[in-house]
Amino acid sequence: MNVCLKEQSWCFENNIKIYIKPIKGKKSCFIEINHNGKLITSPKIYNNQLEANKKIWQLYLYLYNNRNHEKN
Repeated sequence: MNVCLKEQSWCFENNIKIYIKPIKGKKSCFIEINHNGKLITSPKIYNNQLEANKKIWQLYLYLYNNRNHEKN
């Protein structure tokens, strides 16, 4: 089980979703953040989905730590 589930749940509750956006016909992909319908696509191309998935968990942790403390 991933240790960032609390952070991911917080993001979901605050309408922040992060997911892989594949590049058609390739193994590489982007990461896309959807925050209340505003889409942000990563400028970086990830070589594979495993690499992108690791970055997604880091982003959930980062957003939780930075935005959750803004509210307190």
